[in-house]
Amino acid sequence: MLKVFIAALFVGSFASANDAGCGLGSMIITKNSKLMQVLAVTTNATGIQTLGITFGTSNCSSNGLVNNDKQIQYFVEVNQAELTREMAQGHGEKLSTLAALNGCATDDQISAFNTNAQSNFKSIVPAAKTSAVDFVQNMKSSLVANACHGA
Repeated sequence: MLKVFIAALFVGSFASANDAGCGLGSMIITKNSKLMQVLAVTTNATGIQTLGITFGTSNCSSNGLVNNDKQIQYFVEVNQAELTREMAQGHGEKLSTLAALNGCATDDQISAFNTNAQSNFKSIVPAAKTSAVDFVQNMKSSLVANACHGA
């Protein structure tokens, strides 16, 4: 995570919000390419985005939740193979980052998210060729993200 943050500092400069949503990543990364937005998403997953959404800072506003959905989709697109493997196992760095993107802030919430994702694996990834859009939609339909708010 630190390497991605350092790389993001060298690549971008401070700017307005973009497809990655709000947070530190949207302030540092200005280029709106898929790779740069993935770096911004990863940077946002440091926890600063949660504070930004809560307090309306770091380019965050009340419409930040819509941008967060796009941020989650980008993250899944780039990391889908690893996420699928980690979800089947019930743990892993990418899966924990996905939990953070879904609002899990504590270790207990992340653990609950990971367990819930593993339990719902077959409904989230029903086929080997499940698209990133379907992956995210299935995850939301199975209420996996609710684990972040119940633990």
